[in-house]
Amino acid sequence: MDAIIKYPERAAEGGNISGNKEFTFELEDHSMRIRNARLESPSFDKEGFALLHRTTDIDFAEPADVESRWHPQARQLVRQLTGAREVFPFLGILRGGEDELGGGPAFMAHVDFDTATLRSWVAKLSPEQPELAQKRLININLWTPVRPVENMPLGVCDASSVEPGDFLRVTFGKPETRQADEFAGGFDSGGFVLAYNPNHRWFYYPHMQPDEVLAFRLHDTADPRLRMTAHTAFEDPTARPGSPKRMSYELRTIAVLD
Repeated sequence: MDAIIKYPERAAEGGNISGNKEFTFELEDHSMRIRNARLESPSFDKEGFALLHRTTDIDFAEPADVESRWHPQARQLVRQLTGAREVFPFLGILRGGEDELGGGPAFMAHVDFDTATLRSWVAKLSPEQPELAQKRLININLWTPVRPVENMPLGVCDASSVEPGDFLRVTFGKPETRQADEFAGGFDSGGFVLAYNPNHRWFYYPHMQPDEVLAFRLHDTADPRLRMTAHTAFEDPTARPGSPKRMSYELRTIAVLD
């Protein structure tokens, strides 16, 4: 199907993101073909994403339950994808629903973190092992529905269809509030947004269910080609009018490799 992807303008380079709908640049609407990944055979190694599975006995509204039930599964899923010796889950967020939790779905093509930010996060998450921050790090996000997805699905961009110059660096958090900004980590942090390129190949998994997990590879500190999987929510033109608003949980992880 064709749908609108909201791309940051190329002038976004050097800009700032301080919230789900707060940034210092404009977005551009581009109609893109979005392929049904269930009908094709994308791979985590080439396209940068994979469909996995989880148990459904997790209450994502309860942080303690997320930590005790979801984090161990998340670590195992990422280890199976990467062979990592250590996996750090962090910055989980419950999004959407009738209350627009987490600011609702994020409509902007983006990647989360750059090298310096990933190293700062590992140092913060594992202060007793400072050497881990200097190893090869891969940022992998795990996105899963809380209830069946009927609208505003997550689209992922085939990492092999993106040019390194399509990624624009941005900073996170307002300077005056960065120390208290959870996403910014309390330090100078940044990542990437994705500029429009007509060669991009977008995919999604229609009607994702609560036992499904979309894993996608973001920044790999050992990859000079920047084969990163940008992602964004998008309006599904085939969605049933009045269907329940999408609710999902996204967990960031950092895999540490020797």
